[in-house]
Amino acid sequence: MFAGNRSIRILDRYHEVAPFVPAVNQAADSDKHALGFFPSSMFEDFARKEQLLVAVKCDNECLVYAGHLLFEARHPKGHVRQMFVAPPFRKQRIAARLLDHLKQYLTDHAFISIYARVAEDLVHANRFWESQGFYIQRIEKGGETKNRTILVRSHELDTPQLFAPSGLNAADPLGLSSTYTPEVPLFLLDLNVLFDLGPRRRRNEEILDLFRMERSGSCRLALSTEISNELTRTASVGVTDPMQAYARIFPSFPTPTSEEWEALAPGLASIVFPERHATGALSSNDISDLRHLATAIQHRLTGLVTNDNSILNAAVKLNEKYRIQVISPRAFKDLHAGESGEEVFETRTGSSLAIAPIGRAEEIAVHQLLLRLGISGSAIVTEWAVVDSNEHVSNRYGVFCEDVLIGYLAWPRTVTPNALIAHLAVDKEQPEAGNAARLMLGYLIEQATAGNTSQIRLIFPPEQAQIREIASVLGFGGLPGDASLTKLALGGIITESNWVERINGIFLASRVRLPETPPRFRDIDQQIRLLRPDGNAGHLSLMALETSLSPVLFCLPGRPAVITPVRHSFAEHLLAHSPQKSLLPNARAKLYKERHYLSSATTLKRFKRGNLILFYESEKDRGLGAIVAIARVQHAYLKSQEAMEHTDLDPSVLDSTGLEAIGRSDVKTVTVFDNIVILERPVPRSTLQRLGCGSPNHLLTTRAIDNTQLHGILDEGFTHGTSGTRADLA
Repeated sequence: MFAGNRSIRILDRYHEVAPFVPAVNQAADSDKHALGFFPSSMFEDFARKEQLLVAVKCDNECLVYAGHLLFEARHPKGHVRQMFVAPPFRKQRIAARLLDHLKQYLTDHAFISIYARVAEDLVHANRFWESQGFYIQRIEKGGETKNRTILVRSHELDTPQLFAPSGLNAADPLGLSSTYTPEVPLFLLDLNVLFDLGPRRRRNEEILDLFRMERSGSCRLALSTEISNELTRTASVGVTDPMQAYARIFPSFPTPTSEEWEALAPGLASIVFPERHATGALSSNDISDLRHLATAIQHRLTGLVTNDNSILNAAVKLNEKYRIQVISPRAFKDLHAGESGEEVFETRTGSSLAIAPIGRAEEIAVHQLLLRLGISGSAIVTEWAVVDSNEHVSNRYGVFCEDVLIGYLAWPRTVTPNALIAHLAVDKEQPEAGNAARLMLGYLIEQATAGNTSQIRLIFPPEQAQIREIASVLGFGGLPGDASLTKLALGGIITESNWVERINGIFLASRVRLPETPPRFRDIDQQIRLLRPDGNAGHLSLMALETSLSPVLFCLPGRPAVITPVRHSFAEHLLAHSPQKSLLPNARAKLYKERHYLSSATTLKRFKRGNLILFYESEKDRGLGAIVAIARVQHAYLKSQEAMEHTDLDPSVLDSTGLEAIGRSDVKTVTVFDNIVILERPVPRSTLQRLGCGSPNHLLTTRAIDNTQLHGILDEGFTHGTSGTRADLA
């Protein structure tokens, strides 16, 4: 029982249930669309087997029927066949109580799991089952009469089992918190790279950056035993070579056996030294270089770090044939070379927030902030990278409110763009702590999705619930008790044309495998099957999958889309689509992942949950007269101007006085949208007219477009068909 309604009882014995079988039968007949058809005799049979639970309300010593649950128990699995709550008793947690009673009964009798079959189109029912811990095990086709899709849901009971539970958990839908962990890349060093450690060598600074990154844990370095052979071969007689002693510090990998070398050498030589290979004029240095490559290939290492131009020029072909990366030390130095400077954001309170790189001058303030949050001194230096002597090892940013540091974000520079471990902290006592967390998380995801699919591991101090709450909205997940959250971040658009490329990128970053062919759009809550890193199959609704991978849009065949107009003066703040950075503070709307688009009340019917929304910047006030961005509708609602609150207006670019600018009607449609993707090339009015999207006047109203028009716009808007990569999440 629960405190909210102690008058409700759950009956499970036959002598208690029998008087209510007629009421159960009548209730089941009242909604056959949702409950299906069961003959009357079945309810009596299940009652006799004590597989019928009845909820009753105690009213003046009378028991009144409130709901029932029909189940089948065949060890070791239970199956819910039907559940119903009478209308007068709904929203009193009676369904949850019936299910809790069944869970306890089956657990006490050593059952392993419970199953329930729920039609995919019953949105509210599916939300209930998901909230009760029932994940989707498989999808089946329903009967021919209704042509439904059936979701077979399962809940694993807390009973001793011969086999370990699946590990499927709604808090970690992609299984990123499972045993799979991105590997730290391991590179072999060429001899010329070691020599550059000399203080007078021209490339000395590049090599120092490389070794700083190894110390920060971004990569590992090793040598081939061929290095020892090279040093011995090139040593001067009677002269001690300190490099030979230094080389012993590194782990070393043996060169291939004679048989392995003979198999690899011809192919490598033809790629790296094609001319000398053709004439049989390979030098001793050439053969030594090829042995380094062969060692990395034979031991399946990440790659080779070298300054040799012949090997670097062959990097693409070597990667294609042997899956090995050949890079120069400069590649480590050039990582994240395009870092931005300070950005300022408005807030509702009138304060301004600024995010800026952390330098040596701010390290003391960061150190004090983390100490106050309970981080140990050693962790502050080693894990949180507060001290970065040369500012080349980590990306470090602070959020300042009126020059006071209230947030800190750091992640190491890495040569593996699809794996990122970030540390984030906010001063939770500050009024703008929530906005600071939003700003840093948005910036982190924006950096992680710059041309890549990335898995982000987010670590934060204890008792920072605000970070956890905001991160969950952005698609981060993690198991209860975990000290970190994980997210897979994609930017841009996924369509039929780039499906294989994008799902391969997802797999490389996370070991999560989506279907090999794109499904056709049925509904935003349709289930997508996936294989998790731990080998378990799972299912996620399209809406939940987009959120987990945000900011990405699955433009599946048949997905509804609308074009809606927005003025230039509003668009540049709401969408932040301009490639030129403004010298003025960013609008407060950019702090939110979910932003608000306000329009007339008549547009409500166009903004259905899950629809794609394409923003057309009108030509008025020097606007582009083109579609500039695409996003996803979360939901939409009507609200009068007088009732508008800051929660409605803050994620928009309007205030109470600016509402008049979007129409005279007192009631407005508030459309909540997210997963904004900026088009690489704005699609102009002339192209829209050619695609049949309407005249110039038609483009000034919200209008639906068909699938051909949508993909025509995407093909025009992105360089590589529909592979758009620029996204905005702040």
